[in-house]
Amino acid sequence: MKEKDLLTTFLVGNELHDVVTFNQFAQFFPQAYRSHPEVKDLYRVYQNARHQTKERVKKNIDIEVRRNPFYLGQQETSLGTGEDASMGDDQMDIQSNDTSEMDIEDVDKNLTLDQAIQELVHAESIYKREIEKLEMECQEFAQEFQKYASMYLIRLDQDMDSVRVTEGVENEVDKESLIMDLQNLIKLCNSITDSTSMESSLD
Repeated sequence: MKEKDLLTTFLVGNELHDVVTFNQFAQFFPQAYRSHPEVKDLYRVYQNARHQTKERVKKNIDIEVRRNPFYLGQQETSLGTGEDASMGDDQMDIQSNDTSEMDIEDVDKNLTLDQAIQELVHAESIYKREIEKLEMECQEFAQEFQKYASMYLIRLDQDMDSVRVTEGVENEVDKESLIMDLQNLIKLCNSITDSTSMESSLD
Protein backbone atom coordinates (compact mmCIF):
# COMPACT_ATOMS: atom_id res chain seq x y z
CA MET A 1 0.00 0.00 0.00
CA LYS A 2 1.30 3.45 -0.88
CA GLU A 3 2.21 5.71 2.03
CA LYS A 4 -0.27 8.34 0.86
CA ASP A 5 -3.06 5.78 0.50
CA LEU A 6 -2.29 4.38 3.94
CA LEU A 7 -2.49 7.78 5.64
CA THR A 8 -5.61 8.73 3.71
CA THR A 9 -7.37 5.51 4.71
CA PHE A 10 -6.76 6.05 8.41
CA LEU A 11 -6.92 9.86 8.70
CA VAL A 12 -9.49 11.05 6.17
CA GLY A 13 -13.05 10.16 7.13
CA ASN A 14 -16.29 10.40 5.22
CA GLU A 15 -18.37 13.50 4.71
CA LEU A 16 -20.82 14.40 7.47
CA HIS A 17 -23.88 13.35 5.46
CA ASP A 18 -22.30 9.92 4.97
CA VAL A 19 -21.93 9.47 8.73
CA VAL A 20 -24.94 11.32 10.14
CA THR A 21 -27.94 12.29 8.02
CA PHE A 22 -29.86 15.46 8.76
CA ASN A 23 -32.76 13.47 10.21
CA GLN A 24 -30.38 11.70 12.57
CA PHE A 25 -28.77 15.01 13.46
CA ALA A 26 -32.16 16.57 14.26
CA GLN A 27 -32.89 13.77 16.74
CA PHE A 28 -30.24 15.22 19.05
CA PHE A 29 -32.47 18.25 19.66
CA PRO A 30 -35.66 18.41 21.73
CA GLN A 31 -38.70 17.58 19.65
CA ALA A 32 -40.01 21.14 19.81
CA TYR A 33 -36.87 22.47 18.07
CA ARG A 34 -36.24 19.78 15.45
CA SER A 35 -38.10 21.66 12.73
CA HIS A 36 -36.46 24.97 13.56
CA PRO A 37 -34.59 26.52 10.57
CA GLU A 38 -31.46 27.08 12.64
CA VAL A 39 -31.10 23.33 13.15
CA LYS A 40 -30.68 22.92 9.40
CA ASP A 41 -28.30 25.88 9.30
CA LEU A 42 -26.24 24.34 12.09
CA TYR A 43 -26.07 21.05 10.20
CA ARG A 44 -24.77 22.92 7.13
CA VAL A 45 -22.13 24.63 9.28
CA TYR A 46 -20.92 21.30 10.67
CA GLN A 47 -21.02 19.80 7.19
CA ASN A 48 -18.89 22.59 5.76
CA ALA A 49 -16.47 22.49 8.71
CA ARG A 50 -15.97 18.74 8.31
CA HIS A 51 -15.36 19.12 4.57
CA GLN A 52 -12.77 21.86 5.15
CA THR A 53 -11.06 19.72 7.79
CA LYS A 54 -10.89 16.80 5.35
CA GLU A 55 -9.31 18.99 2.68
CA ARG A 56 -6.81 20.35 5.21
CA VAL A 57 -5.87 16.81 6.29
CA LYS A 58 -5.37 15.80 2.64
CA LYS A 59 -3.03 18.74 2.09
CA ASN A 60 -1.11 17.89 5.26
CA ILE A 61 -0.78 14.29 4.10
CA ASP A 62 0.75 15.50 0.83
CA ILE A 63 3.21 17.61 2.82
CA GLU A 64 4.13 14.79 5.21
CA VAL A 65 4.61 12.30 2.38
CA ARG A 66 7.18 14.65 0.86
CA ARG A 67 8.87 14.85 4.27
CA ASN A 68 9.54 11.11 4.46
CA PRO A 69 13.18 10.26 5.26
CA PHE A 70 13.91 8.84 1.80
CA TYR A 71 12.88 12.07 0.08
CA LEU A 72 14.56 14.32 2.65
CA GLY A 73 17.74 12.26 2.48
CA GLN A 74 17.85 12.55 -1.30
CA GLN A 75 17.14 16.25 -1.05
CA GLU A 76 19.96 16.84 1.43
CA THR A 77 22.37 14.79 -0.69
CA SER A 78 21.51 16.73 -3.83
CA LEU A 79 21.85 20.03 -1.97
CA GLY A 80 25.25 18.98 -0.66
CA THR A 81 26.54 18.07 -4.12
CA GLY A 82 24.92 21.03 -5.87
CA GLU A 83 22.78 18.84 -8.11
CA ASP A 84 19.68 20.97 -7.55
CA ALA A 85 21.29 23.90 -9.31
CA SER A 86 21.66 21.95 -12.53
CA MET A 87 18.40 19.99 -12.23
CA GLY A 88 15.40 21.33 -14.13
CA ASP A 89 11.99 21.92 -12.59
CA ASP A 90 10.50 19.02 -14.53
CA GLN A 91 13.13 16.62 -13.20
CA MET A 92 12.55 17.84 -9.66
CA ASP A 93 8.81 17.24 -10.03
CA ILE A 94 9.42 13.72 -11.34
CA GLN A 95 11.75 12.95 -8.45
CA SER A 96 9.24 14.29 -5.95
CA ASN A 97 6.40 12.29 -7.44
CA ASP A 98 8.42 9.09 -7.60
CA THR A 99 9.41 9.40 -3.95
CA SER A 100 5.93 10.30 -2.72
CA GLU A 101 4.55 7.21 -4.46
CA MET A 102 7.13 4.92 -2.86
CA ASP A 103 5.62 1.59 -1.88
CA ILE A 104 6.39 0.80 1.76
CA GLU A 105 6.15 -2.95 1.17
CA ASP A 106 8.63 -2.78 -1.71
CA VAL A 107 11.10 -0.86 0.44
CA ASP A 108 10.91 -3.50 3.17
CA LYS A 109 11.45 -6.32 0.67
CA ASN A 110 14.54 -4.71 -0.87
CA LEU A 111 16.37 -4.04 2.42
CA THR A 112 18.39 -6.44 4.53
CA LEU A 113 18.30 -6.10 8.32
CA ASP A 114 21.59 -4.17 8.41
CA GLN A 115 20.41 -1.88 5.62
CA ALA A 116 17.10 -1.31 7.38
CA ILE A 117 18.92 -0.35 10.60
CA GLN A 118 21.10 2.10 8.67
CA GLU A 119 18.05 3.63 7.03
CA LEU A 120 16.31 3.97 10.40
CA VAL A 121 19.36 5.66 11.93
CA HIS A 122 19.54 8.01 8.95
CA ALA A 123 15.80 8.71 9.19
CA GLU A 124 16.13 9.41 12.92
CA SER A 125 18.81 12.05 12.32
CA ILE A 126 16.66 13.70 9.64
CA TYR A 127 13.58 13.76 11.85
CA LYS A 128 15.59 15.16 14.75
CA ARG A 129 16.67 18.08 12.58
CA GLU A 130 13.06 18.55 11.48
CA ILE A 131 11.91 18.58 15.11
CA GLU A 132 14.59 21.10 16.08
CA LYS A 133 13.53 23.32 13.20
CA LEU A 134 9.86 23.10 14.19
CA GLU A 135 10.71 23.84 17.82
CA MET A 136 12.56 26.99 16.76
CA GLU A 137 9.56 28.07 14.68
CA CYS A 138 7.25 27.42 17.64
CA GLN A 139 9.47 29.53 19.90
CA GLU A 140 9.44 32.37 17.39
CA PHE A 141 5.66 32.10 17.13
CA ALA A 142 5.30 32.14 20.93
CA GLN A 143 7.47 35.24 21.20
CA GLU A 144 5.51 36.96 18.44
CA PHE A 145 2.21 36.04 20.06
CA GLN A 146 3.40 37.22 23.48
CA LYS A 147 4.45 40.56 22.00
CA TYR A 148 1.07 41.19 20.38
CA ALA A 149 -0.79 39.90 23.43
CA SER A 150 1.18 42.27 25.68
CA MET A 151 0.38 45.18 23.37
CA TYR A 152 -3.30 44.29 23.48
CA LEU A 153 -3.33 43.96 27.29
CA ILE A 154 -1.65 47.34 27.66
CA ARG A 155 -4.28 48.88 25.40
CA LEU A 156 -7.05 47.14 27.32
CA ASP A 157 -5.67 48.43 30.63
CA GLN A 158 -5.57 51.94 29.21
CA ASP A 159 -9.16 51.64 28.04
CA MET A 160 -10.26 50.39 31.44
CA ASP A 161 -8.38 53.19 33.21
CA SER A 162 -10.15 55.75 31.06
CA VAL A 163 -13.53 54.57 32.31
CA ARG A 164 -14.85 57.01 34.88
CA VAL A 165 -17.42 55.91 37.39
CA THR A 166 -19.87 58.66 38.28
CA GLU A 167 -21.39 58.40 41.73
CA GLY A 168 -24.96 57.19 41.61
CA VAL A 169 -24.74 56.35 37.88
CA GLU A 170 -24.10 52.82 36.68
CA ASN A 171 -21.27 52.91 34.16
CA GLU A 172 -20.91 50.25 31.48
CA VAL A 173 -17.92 49.41 29.33
CA ASP A 174 -18.54 49.69 25.60
CA LYS A 175 -19.31 46.03 24.96
CA GLU A 176 -19.28 46.34 21.17
CA SER A 177 -15.81 47.90 21.20
CA LEU A 178 -14.52 45.24 23.59
CA ILE A 179 -15.95 42.42 21.47
CA MET A 180 -14.46 43.96 18.33
CA ASP A 181 -11.03 44.14 19.99
CA LEU A 182 -11.27 40.50 21.02
CA GLN A 183 -12.26 39.51 17.49
CA ASN A 184 -9.29 41.43 16.10
CA LEU A 185 -7.01 39.58 18.52
CA ILE A 186 -8.43 36.24 17.39
CA LYS A 187 -7.93 37.19 13.73
CA LEU A 188 -4.36 38.22 14.51
CA CYS A 189 -3.64 34.89 16.22
CA ASN A 190 -5.16 33.01 13.29
CA SER A 191 -3.10 34.96 10.77
CA ILE A 192 0.11 34.26 12.71
CA THR A 193 -0.77 30.57 12.91
CA ASP A 194 -1.59 30.40 9.18
CA SER A 195 1.61 32.16 8.19
CA THR A 196 3.68 29.88 10.42
CA SER A 197 2.11 26.72 9.00
CA MET A 198 2.53 28.04 5.45
CA GLU A 199 6.23 28.75 6.03
CA SER A 200 6.66 25.26 7.48
CA SER A 201 5.05 23.67 4.43
CA LEU A 202 7.18 25.73 2.06
CA ASP A 203 10.33 24.69 3.89
